[in-house]
Amino acid sequence: MIKKYAVMIVICGCLALAASASMAEEPLQALLFPDRIGIGTFYNGSVVSLNGSLPADCEIVVRVTGSDMHLKMKKKGKVLGLLWLNRDTVNFDAVPEAFLLYTSGKFDTLLDGRQKQTPVWQLGLTALEDRIVVTPVSPERSTLIQDLLKLKENEGFYAVNTTGIHYTPVSGDQKKFDVTLGIPPKLPPGAYRVEAYAVRHGDIVSTWQHPLTVKLESFPKVLSSLAFNRSALYGILATLVAVIAGLFIGVFFGGGKGGH
Repeated sequence: MIKKYAVMIVICGCLALAASASMAEEPLQALLFPDRIGIGTFYNGSVVSLNGSLPADCEIVVRVTGSDMHLKMKKKGKVLGLLWLNRDTVNFDAVPEAFLLYTSGKFDTLLDGRQKQTPVWQLGLTALEDRIVVTPVSPERSTLIQDLLKLKENEGFYAVNTTGIHYTPVSGDQKKFDVTLGIPPKLPPGAYRVEAYAVRHGDIVSTWQHPLTVKLESFPKVLSSLAFNRSALYGILATLVAVIAGLFIGVFFGGGKGGH
């Protein structure tokens, strides 16, 4: 009986130690505001704030990602050795609709000298080169993917930001962070994810994620509804707007001209 109680005391002691250890180092905690973005008449991009706390010896990595999509693009080539024209069709699969990466410094420093294919390396933009699928199979696969990534960067859908994260002085075992997330003006409506990772010496020790919704509002929402649900009425209105705009330009820019 005494042995039984002794075992129970040992187990309770171990549980207490584990609980105290977990309390000493709280996991990554974050708050996103706002988590809904409305695209209105004068929308020109938006800013989202992410703030929270993480263990003092960790670095924060934040990503804004969209759903995977399929892209079909034309590859240019010379015809008769003279003209550059669209020739072959290239299909890209597993392409994120958005990929915005935020770190407090160069991404390679987070790897802590480790090789590729580690969980931390998978968070970076270059990891997409292994993830994206290209068909038909081509010896130019690497070049095609790099060109695609450059195109997405030029459109503003893909980006790496090393200056948007700010830390406050360490207090105890935790430090606070604040991240300003810039949402591109051309980002289409849809469901996105904001992901945060606490990284220590090349290892991911804690994760957090929250949905981010981008939706149409006011006049753009009305136009979208007409275009998809009442295409005939949308065509008539578009024609009327074009005619009125033409008359307006003619009156204000051509009305002062007389005959010669």
